[in-house]
Amino acid sequence: MVRSTGIRLPTVIFGISALGNLYQAMPDERKDALVAACRAHTSGAVVFDGAGKYGAGLALECLGGALRRQGADADQVIVSNKLAWRRAPLLGTEPSFEPGIWKDLRHDAVMDISAAGILRCHAEGLALLGQPYRTALVSVHDPDECLAGACGDAGERARRLADILAAYAALIELRRTGVVAAVGIGAKD
Repeated sequence: MVRSTGIRLPTVIFGISALGNLYQAMPDERKDALVAACRAHTSGAVVFDGAGKYGAGLALECLGGALRRQGADADQVIVSNKLAWRRAPLLGTEPSFEPGIWKDLRHDAVMDISAAGILRCHAEGLALLGQPYRTALVSVHDPDECLAGACGDAGERARRLADILAAYAALIELRRTGVVAAVGIGAKD
């Protein structure tokens, strides 16, 4: 069965990892200019793809802030959010996830894949993005990394796979109830 989302996607979808200080820290003015350029070069609704992992949520915060400062109509913004990572306190000088990649962060991020975890990540993503913007497209981010973290332990792998399947059940319920339009996967492997 093919399910229609009712969303018309443009030819180009803009990733927002750079807004989370990927490889370099950028001033807010430059981040705002990037968001404005994405909007200016899209006819119809603009689609942004993000994740709680991107700058430990900083990318979503910056996107929402830029859109509000620019007065972007929420009906002309579609946000895709890959879920599975949520904010945690930063205990050292840099985050524990992907060391050396993210610059000048004030938070760390931890993987939280389970039914409850994916709902926590969804709620946190909405809070970071801020009103009036919402996520229409959601996915489980890095389920392959989650499984690889079992390190050959069959019991641990089975537990992690059950958590991933439960995460999808939670996302499908969000879709069924109309909270989101579509569910996907964000994996490297």
